[in-house]
Amino acid sequence: MKNIALIGFMGSGKSTVAAILAKKLGWEWREIDNDILCLTEHSSINAIFENLGEVHFRELETKSVMDAVKKSNQVISCGGGVVASPEAMAALQQNSIIVFLHADFKTITQRLIHTDSRPLFRDMEKAAVLYAQRLPLYKKHAVIEVMTDELTPDETADAIIREIKK
Repeated sequence: MKNIALIGFMGSGKSTVAAILAKKLGWEWREIDNDILCLTEHSSINAIFENLGEVHFRELETKSVMDAVKKSNQVISCGGGVVASPEAMAALQQNSIIVFLHADFKTITQRLIHTDSRPLFRDMEKAAVLYAQRLPLYKKHAVIEVMTDELTPDETADAIIREIKK
């Protein structure tokens, strides 16, 4: 079986849902952000952005995705910006069912308003522009789209399983 790759904007629930989905399927959970951290001496994604910059972070992200897809039967939680990398998306498309966890920007704002661990979410106006830019890319690459605004992470995982079985 292929992998399942979760894409979506920061705060859409990718990491939480990936862990639940992997457990339900008996698969490995692969967190791309953790893979990126293993490639650096930094302790957080925020630190990578601050010290190395977004361009270098995206290069590490692409490398991590390309490594991840060499295995199967994984639920891969991708970073929100993975859709900006044609190489990463091509690799995911070859070996993964790509699922877009779609949450409205208002929902994401409510989820992330009190966190400072999201480097691209510090400027709300910039984040809204980024969301608008990425939304068509998420839709373009996804085989399955699940609206997560009204669902718990467990319900979201169940919805993904139902869609995959169709």
